[in-house]
Amino acid sequence: MSENISARPDERHSGAQKVVFLCFTEPAEGVSSDEDIRPNLDSHKQWLSDIERSAQLLFAGPMLGDDYRYSGSGLLVLRAGSIAEAKEIADRDPFHSQGLRSYRIVPWQLNEGSFDVRMTLSNTRFEIL
Repeated sequence: MSENISARPDERHSGAQKVVFLCFTEPAEGVSSDEDIRPNLDSHKQWLSDIERSAQLLFAGPMLGDDYRYSGSGLLVLRAGSIAEAKEIADRDPFHSQGLRSYRIVPWQLNEGSFDVRMTLSNTRFEIL
């Protein structure tokens, strides 16, 4: 399958039928400590903020181990028109562009699920329930 083919849902399934891209990210070979990535942490966080504002980022966060502590892996859920476009987005992450992390992109069809958002206008806060 070509990476440039436009994303489209498998219509044999019902529900929302929205295609997004899961970006599984892992420390690159030879990168074993937080000290290796710390110099690029601020630029990584800025990149996340930028793609979040551009609506290319649906969700992002670290994978946790059985002890609920960061395991070293992470997941980004990207909005893109193709695998190639998702890779272009992921390639701009300073952790990836500096060779500190590697990633794997998988198309994912979002069909079911829900979440609620509670907004409190007096203090401009919100929470996801």
